[in-house]
Formats: sequence, C-alpha cells, structure tokens
Amino acid sequence: MSAQLIELIIFAAIAFFVISKLISVLGVTSEDDPTKSKSFFGESGGMKDVTGTTKKGAEILRPNFMKKKKHDLKGLVIKENEDEIVDGLLDVAQKMPSFNPSNFVKGSIAAFEMLIEAGASKDENALEELVDKRYLDQFSSAVSNYGKYTAKKNALDGKISEIYTFGNNVFVKMLFVGKNITSKMKELNEEWTFTKSVLSSDPSWHLTNIDKAS
Repeated sequence: MSAQLIELIIFAAIAFFVISKLISVLGVTSEDDPTKSKSFFGESGGMKDVTGTTKKGAEILRPNFMKKKKHDLKGLVIKENEDEIVDGLLDVAQKMPSFNPSNFVKGSIAAFEMLIEAGASKDENALEELVDKRYLDQFSSAVSNYGKYTAKKNALDGKISEIYTFGNNVFVKMLFVGKNITSKMKELNEEWTFTKSVLSSDPSWHLTNIDKAS
C-alpha cells in the first residue's frame, strides 16, 4: 500500500470523527425543529405587541400619560398639532418610558433662560453643557442677538410643537412665544429643538437647532 493512500485513509478517518462529534454536540436541523419558527435574531414568529394598539392588554401597555391625554397635555402642546404629538409621544414612550411632557416643558423653559443668560455672560462652560457640540459655534455666534434675559415671571410661553424619534435619538421641538423676553427682542416666536440619545446615561438634553416659527 502506497504512502499517499495511507494518508488519504487517515485524513478520511479524522474527518469522519470530527463530523460525528459536531453532529453529537450541535444536533441536526429538521422541519420539526422549533427554532425554524424564529428569525435570525431569535424573535418568535408571533411577536408580542408592545405598542398598545391591540385590544388585549392595550390598557396595560399604553403609557399612563396617554390615558388622559386631554387632561395631561392641556397647555403643554400646540393644539393644531396635538394628534401628531400624541403619536410621537407613543413612539417616545417605547424608548423612554420615563419621559414626562409636563416636566419637559418646565425644564425647556428653564433651559431657555439659562442659555440666554450664558450667552450674554459668555459662559462657555454652561453653553457646552446645554448645546450640542455640532451646533455650539452657530449658537454662540447667534446668541448675541438676544441680549439679556429680561422676561417677567410666566411671560415666556413654551409648548411642544413636534416630537419624534430617529434611530436612538429623541427630538422635541418647543415653540417659544413672548414679548420682551430678552433685551434685544420685542417679539419672540421661535422653535427650539432639544435632543437626547436613549442610549446615553446622561439625563441632559441638548439644544440642536433654532428656527423662526412660521
């Protein structure tokens, strides 16, 4: 028997042994294998409804603040955009269950005041904490047009005009309206967009854009 033939027999034996071990450890796949009903990521074919849109379990899964949306959202959102905002809030609730519209509106109004004051005093550290880095230069150059924050208590009106998610980021547009809010602006009518990543452990929201409201 030649040396080449002996080598072939040895390699064949090794291959048979390896294949046998793989089969014994991993098993074989058949049409009756229950894993066939799962996707590549392991979800079962019957996906659980987490949107609260089905009748069964809808009351349990629907966010609490949406059960009484007319009461909870009163004075917090632009009335003509309410339907779209409600849909946006439902999407946000899936990624950020702790989001509270009332707290956000109060916080954004406070953030507006802090940003104007930081801009007037040229407090770069405060601006860096409140403004998205990609928007920081643009805001720093524009904030001088506002002057100092001079609004009386409750003079600044802030309401949510839009809310949506994109990827793992939440975007909330706030419509700020008021008279004599700053020393250089008699009439304020602007939309400020605040953003937060749901993956970040940092609870802070950051200003990412300012538009003149139409």
